[in-house]
Amino acid sequence: MLGKGYVPRFLLSSLLSTLSWAPVVLLTGPRQSGKTTLCKAIQASDSLPHKYEYISFDDQANRDFAHDDPVGFVEQLPSYVILDEVQLVPEIYRQLKVAVDSHRVSGRFLLTGSARLSLMSELSDSLAGRMQLVELYPFSQSEIHHNSSEQYKRHTVGESENLRVTSILNQIFDNRLIVRETTPQPRLVHELSRRIVEGGYPEPRLLPILDRQKWYQNYLRTITSRDAYELTSARRLEIVPRLAGIAAAHTAQLFNLADLAASLDLSRNTVSEYVSILQNLFLFQYVPSWSSNELKRSVKAPKLHFLDTGFACALLNLDEDSLWKDRKRLGQMTETFVFQELTKLASWYENNLTIFHYRDRDRHEVDFVIEKSGSGIVAIEVKTRATVKETDFRGIRKLQQKSENFIAGVVLYDGERARSFGENLYALPLASLWLGV
Repeated sequence: MLGKGYVPRFLLSSLLSTLSWAPVVLLTGPRQSGKTTLCKAIQASDSLPHKYEYISFDDQANRDFAHDDPVGFVEQLPSYVILDEVQLVPEIYRQLKVAVDSHRVSGRFLLTGSARLSLMSELSDSLAGRMQLVELYPFSQSEIHHNSSEQYKRHTVGESENLRVTSILNQIFDNRLIVRETTPQPRLVHELSRRIVEGGYPEPRLLPILDRQKWYQNYLRTITSRDAYELTSARRLEIVPRLAGIAAAHTAQLFNLADLAASLDLSRNTVSEYVSILQNLFLFQYVPSWSSNELKRSVKAPKLHFLDTGFACALLNLDEDSLWKDRKRLGQMTETFVFQELTKLASWYENNLTIFHYRDRDRHEVDFVIEKSGSGIVAIEVKTRATVKETDFRGIRKLQQKSENFIAGVVLYDGERARSFGENLYALPLASLWLGV
């Protein structure tokens, strides 16, 4: 057993599978999302043919050794090793390549980092063709839901390696979605705002609201003073908290660099630099516009989504009640809440899924267009209402009519029942994201 508080992660089986054939695996994700705990689960696994040693570069002695003598440091590493927070020691990247090339075996190095690979370009260049990337996000609603069951809590680490989740993405893309209109699911109502405000970060989500906000303030300070400072050449670090707050307020909206620069009273080039930094540190993400040869009037601007609604709400001083009363803000946060859940579900899916949004000059909009390796799309619209109207499918029907690769369209709403609205068109309760259909 890893420990009483261990929450099994659905990414574990995928990570183990990748380690079975790739010589180097880089596990990235936001700080405090659970990467170290997941690595400890790998250490505790009995299903692997070898055991991993664990070395963290948060330990100053390890960092100093790697900085001062990268060749000696890598040469003394055990045969199979986890190197935690590897972005802190770029000096060893080339030596890792030398080690892999001299003795190439599957799963030799498991690296972790709290920044996207684009901030570790030296690592990407050094280990090109040798390294696979796996991303871990904060808890999904599926993991939170399943962990609340007594049966799930009793899983050992070994048993959790074989856990699989059948999400609505699996059901839709694999043509296994069966809508049973007689099977109700409970409405979320105020539970929706609670889930949004809690977010998915393991440590703060169960804290009282004031303590949670303090946790996120400290988290932002860490990102600013440590990651942004050490991993980039940016030095105007006072911009970071201001930019993060404005981004939280504009989540689920089209990204406009000029407007953002005007809000901060800074040049577009400066804001662009810091936006890129915070995106690469997993604070938010651009969702690109989807287009095809059949749809030539689409708006090209990306949308901006915060990667955790708990973090966004803390920056805006929103609690459950204030969010519930502000219906416009609730709509924004619900769309972002769905985005973060879809992102996590997509990370477990065996095929590559890419998330887009759609908007055209004729005012057709779809919140999310999920594309499966260029072979098919699923359109998803998000509503906080308890009822669904035919007009809610307006943008989805446009994609259905114009796209040859259309698989299905879904309106997620805060209702009780799954309903069919025509061929391959469905209204599903929001809770279907973690309860299934």
